[in-house]
Amino acid sequence: MPAQWKVLITARSFFEGSPEPADLLQGAGVEVIAIPGDRPLTDSELATRVGKIDGIIAGVDRIGPQTFAAAHPRLKVVARNGVGIEGIDLKAATHTGVVVTNAPGVNTDAVADLVIGLMSVLTRHILQAHDGVRVGRWDRVLGHDLFRKTLGLVGFGKIAQAVARRARGFEMRMLAVDIIQDKHAAAGLDVRFAPLSVVIAEADFVSLHVPLTPQTHHLIGQAELRQMKPTAYLINTARGGVVDEHALAQALHERWIAGAAADVFEQEPPVGSPLLQAPRLLLTPHIGAHTYEATARGALVAVQNLLAVLNGQHAPNVVNPEVYGSPPR
Repeated sequence: MPAQWKVLITARSFFEGSPEPADLLQGAGVEVIAIPGDRPLTDSELATRVGKIDGIIAGVDRIGPQTFAAAHPRLKVVARNGVGIEGIDLKAATHTGVVVTNAPGVNTDAVADLVIGLMSVLTRHILQAHDGVRVGRWDRVLGHDLFRKTLGLVGFGKIAQAVARRARGFEMRMLAVDIIQDKHAAAGLDVRFAPLSVVIAEADFVSLHVPLTPQTHHLIGQAELRQMKPTAYLINTARGGVVDEHALAQALHERWIAGAAADVFEQEPPVGSPLLQAPRLLLTPHIGAHTYEATARGALVAVQNLLAVLNGQHAPNVVNPEVYGSPPR
């Protein structure tokens, strides 16, 4: 029997977590077209590949006017297997009648775990200690405790709250800043809201948990880094553009702060980034959501969203509801 729909899968992690999402597509009569590769696609690259497809399950590819024009009028849905949708031109999607969905919450625990891990690796100099033993040294590596330090959360959404739950085990004092203050969650986690300047100045660890918007672009720049303690660490698992990379590189070279960890970059991969040469900086290749569990959850939610749209239903995680003309009831 011929397939009902053709779906392009650009999300590189889609097949890694569990066979269930692919099985769901097959059971629904979907012909899967997977694009192999080791990096996200640009809008122009994707535009040459969309052809006659009904849906896209997308990673962090750039999906813009070229793709939507090339796939019109057949393309009905772009389903992200994660929460971030800044790589998708929502205006172009809506203009061509394409529903865009995401998968909120699927990577919350994975990213929160990574934040705590990065903090520990940084403060205990674990990589340096490991490298020393490898080459025959037995260095006396001194670090710092996480116990009862001050954690500053810039953004207090679900991931930041998950970090706070873990930080309670270290009896950390916690400060947070967010334009939307979830006071119920803050009270339950013993988190106090404060202005950004206070959070930055008092924290031993500043952990970023805000989306990339015009308002948060370079939210952490030279002025903010100079406000931090010289013994403090910056952790960015949010989006690269939230931090001014040149300012952070300067802060590390000139020891304004003790160190930093970056899982995200303004350009990914960060070719030519000043961070590549910065000292006391732990770099990871955007692995926040890369656990088998989170990958499986993200793929499953993406498939559920995609099939709902293809079947003429309202998907539960639509990020451009105006595409329907009016919000669903």
